[in-house]
Amino acid sequence: MRTIELGRLRGVVHEGESGRSVVLLPGARYPTRAPLLWFAREAAQQRGWSVLEILDELPPGSPPFEWALEVAERALEFAAGGQGEAGTGRVVVIGKSLASVATGSVADAGAPAIWLTPLLGQALVIEGLGRTGAPNLLVGGTADETWIPSAIPANPALSTLELDGLDHSLQRSGDLDASLDALRRVTAAIGDFLEGLG
Repeated sequence: MRTIELGRLRGVVHEGESGRSVVLLPGARYPTRAPLLWFAREAAQQRGWSVLEILDELPPGSPPFEWALEVAERALEFAAGGQGEAGTGRVVVIGKSLASVATGSVADAGAPAIWLTPLLGQALVIEGLGRTGAPNLLVGGTADETWIPSAIPANPALSTLELDGLDHSLQRSGDLDASLDALRRVTAAIGDFLEGLG
């Protein structure tokens, strides 16, 4: 594991096989050390992927969309450079909530992605999802007001995992067992997605 600087951003690289990198992007109030992204990293590392984990959180007073786009673009630039070997690596993005405003940047990079609780009410998110050609998995809960399945574009590159009764943290309020079961399901889906990429 090594710490890196991406301009004004900080990250940690967890070394795995060369040529395969997962980029973990935080949400507005959901850092990469929170459960969904923590276990996404575990699932990736268990399968041999290197992981770039962005440590920063949205600074107070920062425009959230601009910040999320900067985070995604800097992380993609670093990961696509093969961590020193330009252009050699495969990159997969796993982002939470606010990170989904970068769907267009990720589509332009040709990277597969997993979007945990994407902001499906935002035109910027829908536009990016509509033009991606790489596999994308969208994960959301029916008790999350940002999960709007009817807004998902008709794009064969997109697949979904919908979890009944779960909120924007993919938890069921007051039901620890259901929340842990959901975490297991999401982590398994992440692992399956990565395995499906070869």
